[in-house]
Amino acid sequence: MKLAKCGLAQHLAGKGHSFTYINGRLDSEPEPELKGVMDPPFYNHYPRNTAPGEDLAHAIEHTMRIIEKQGPFDAVMGFSQGAALAFSLLVNHAKTHGVPLFKAAVFICGAPPYEPSGREQIKSTPGEYLVKIPTAHIVGKQDRLYDAGVHLYGLCEPSKAEFYDHGSRHMIPFDAKNTEAMVASIEKTIERATKE
Repeated sequence: MKLAKCGLAQHLAGKGHSFTYINGRLDSEPEPELKGVMDPPFYNHYPRNTAPGEDLAHAIEHTMRIIEKQGPFDAVMGFSQGAALAFSLLVNHAKTHGVPLFKAAVFICGAPPYEPSGREQIKSTPGEYLVKIPTAHIVGKQDRLYDAGVHLYGLCEPSKAEFYDHGSRHMIPFDAKNTEAMVASIEKTIERATKE
């Protein structure tokens, strides 16, 4: 989580936003792009590179317990598997409660989202958007999960979705140009959420 606490989060905190960080439940190896960049420990919400199965339900339960104890929260921001989990939280909550769990969501370098069973990836249906709240989608053209991030974008209401490609790998860039553009995309999403 240390990487997420740098750059982008610092700029957003400087604009008055606060964060609660949630680690995954499972010890993990780092993503290849993070090896040597950050020190352990590393965590996953569910096993990587395979369908999560019932581990998805456990990750959702774990996260919901934290939200119930420390929330409510206005928005959710997730990186990689955290973005996929955030998407699943939004979809599952809307199906079971009929109202959004958050007012806005930010998906950064998102991994593929899964159906509630955790066995199949969520497929898109033309004209049907599973997430209808304002969203920001930050992807990197060189990211091996680029297509998954674009897929997440396609599952969200397009009139409420911001999209920014930082052009890099599976990471949050630290350079000023990208940081300013990512912050602008997120701020526009938050502004849209406050008007609903």
